[in-house]
Amino acid sequence: MTDRSTAQEDASVAALLGGRQVWRVSNEGVDSLTVHLPSEEPLAIEINGQTVAVLMRAPGQEKALAVGYCLSEGLIRSLGDIMLLHHCGSGLEDGLLPATDAAPLGPGNRVRLMLTPAAGERLRGERPARWVFSGCAGVDVATLGAELHVDGHDLRLTPDMLFAAVPVIGHAQDRYKETGGVHAAALFDADGRLLSLAEDVGRHNAADKAIGEAALAGRLPAAVLVATGRASSDIVAKAARVGIPAVASFSSSTSLGIHLAQAAGISLIGYLRRNRFTVYTHPERIAVGEGR
Repeated sequence: MTDRSTAQEDASVAALLGGRQVWRVSNEGVDSLTVHLPSEEPLAIEINGQTVAVLMRAPGQEKALAVGYCLSEGLIRSLGDIMLLHHCGSGLEDGLLPATDAAPLGPGNRVRLMLTPAAGERLRGERPARWVFSGCAGVDVATLGAELHVDGHDLRLTPDMLFAAVPVIGHAQDRYKETGGVHAAALFDADGRLLSLAEDVGRHNAADKAIGEAALAGRLPAAVLVATGRASSDIVAKAARVGIPAVASFSSSTSLGIHLAQAAGISLIGYLRRNRFTVYTHPERIAVGEGR
């Protein structure tokens, strides 16, 4: 399968919102269509000048999200710990609480909090954020993608190999059969052999367990990570960090997940079923017509 619209593909990567051209593969062939995707953007939370978290979230209610995160993570004990709350990009600094933004004002992706001296003293020694983005503009996905870039240009995945992964995972989901509400993630090699599989209530945990199991067994690198949950940017990043060039999901991706996959060189596949799937990025790895 070759990408016949590289220029259009690159242009669409620049937009976080709006329609997205995808390729839907079925037993009848390949169709190109435009789909709309759930939005995902980063929000950095900064306390007393230090970034303590970068959350991937749907835009809106940034201040409420920042305060709720700080409360639920124990970074603050109550609203009384906050002296100042400011959503970067709104142009306003709020010294009174509660703040109730219905939607983000401007392109800001950072919320800054200033705490009382006593609350700030309690917070000293907290571990730094895993991801830190500077400034108030959007995340530089191209830079992050370059840092996480994956090789695997020669990899070819046949539709039949991807279709076959669906029942393999379904048959192995013991916890899901017993309880429901459990995610699964699995790693496969280029020939479709199962390398590892794990279940967990969290889709991120399931991916981490599958990657760890394969690593401990000496089965990395893998060709594709297949997950039952949504393939958002954090799942794409996990795959990129361990050199997996393809990610497939039983569910959808998100706008940022697609942009990161494009920049990182990962083939991203959604809505994987027994007879069809949707290709979001790098369709050149999908060998339509082979292995049928």
